[in-house]
Amino acid sequence: MLLPDLNSSLNHALQSLAAMTGQRDRELLARTLVATLSELMEQSVITLYRLVGDEAILVAQAGTAIPPDQIAEPSIIISDRLEFKSVIDSRCESITSLDAHTTSVTIPIYGQQEITALLVIITNANFDQSLSLPRDILTIYSNYLNLLDESETDTLTGLLNRRTFDNNLEKMLTECTDAEVQKIEINSHSRKPPSSELPHWLAVMDIDHFKRINDEFGHLYGDEVLLLLSRCMRRNFRQTDKLFRFGGEEFVVVLDRTCEVDASKVLERFRTAIECYDFPQVGRVTISIGFTCLNGKDDPSTLVGRADQALYYAKEHGRNQVCFYEGLIAEGNLTAEHFTDDVQLF
Repeated sequence: MLLPDLNSSLNHALQSLAAMTGQRDRELLARTLVATLSELMEQSVITLYRLVGDEAILVAQAGTAIPPDQIAEPSIIISDRLEFKSVIDSRCESITSLDAHTTSVTIPIYGQQEITALLVIITNANFDQSLSLPRDILTIYSNYLNLLDESETDTLTGLLNRRTFDNNLEKMLTECTDAEVQKIEINSHSRKPPSSELPHWLAVMDIDHFKRINDEFGHLYGDEVLLLLSRCMRRNFRQTDKLFRFGGEEFVVVLDRTCEVDASKVLERFRTAIECYDFPQVGRVTISIGFTCLNGKDDPSTLVGRADQALYYAKEHGRNQVCFYEGLIAEGNLTAEHFTDDVQLF
């Protein structure tokens, strides 16, 4: 049921909203939302899932006492949960009676016109009455996510922007460091590492002779090339990969955990896809790519500098190719350099 003192509930809700909208980290924002709703509703279990492809990934769960049968799984195939599929298909809430006293409500959360998450509330209260304030909070949460999207994405392509990359790279490196520690502690005798132990990869890419495209065809067609290339990126990379536009003709991809061979194959596949794509009016366009392994021991300037150096090697040796920094070092084609915080990408 809703907390009995309405004024106290509203004051608490306002404080929670202030806490939510005061942060930009989406994971922390989501956990704050779940914790807030859990405090506002007694005898309820609140669970938030993020949608990634055909899966619903657990973000956070809270409740005063979560029964064993209501503990959320880390990931769920959407087609295996009828209420999830119903919400996504109908774009409406799904309400299910679990028993005579318990109701489950699945609510869609939107980001840039698409359903990006699902909130599940299992409550023993009258859900119409108890969900009035939580629904309002969810609306504010969704609106705030849209504001974050607008500030974190590039206007033309819709990809994440340079500022977002700068703000998140250190977090990615910290996660890599944590993974390295876990790798030592867990499964040290495994012959084949699980995907959670595989590294991330940073790739920088640049459109070859882009200035020539702008000079010959005009900036309108140049912008069309950038837009179409960004769409190709979304088609060729996984939803768990992070795609950035740095401005101009420069792009960055952070590949989710995979092995070196597969990282190289993915990037080569994308390079080939661009080479074979028929850009209207412009025709053939190619890209050069340099990539490196994300190592939690590196600082951001070192990481970007390595990928940048591999990119310039590709540019100076014929363009339209993918070059791996660590491979170039091992072959003696590059000499390792020290990069400082003053390094500038491109």
